[in-house]
Amino acid sequence: MTVGDLTVAGGGRVMRIAAIGEVRDDTATLVSAADPDAEREYAITRWLAPMPTGADVITCMGCLRDTHLWTDATHVNRWSGHRTRLIRCARCYVDLLHVRDVVLHATSTTIRPDHLER
Repeated sequence: MTVGDLTVAGGGRVMRIAAIGEVRDDTATLVSAADPDAEREYAITRWLAPMPTGADVITCMGCLRDTHLWTDATHVNRWSGHRTRLIRCARCYVDLLHVRDVVLHATSTTIRPDHLER
């Protein structure tokens, strides 16, 4: 990962890498992609993964399978309003639709509409 890359961190927020090695050699300085003037956060670089694009292969954090059929969505908690970013495989995304309020942002270029049917 390099400075300028997008990643998901801090409770599912999309963050941009502002610097690497500012605090320690293995630490990245992150700023909110939506609000670059917000408070900076720090994360160990090995725990960061770039935002997927196109037909990138990801490891789904729901089922831990590697797949090129991914979705980028946000779950909104009905009671607190807290938002969590979910980058999951198509199968886990469909499972989430049964129990959560989920807003879809993007999908891999290899997903067909029938992959997202309940």
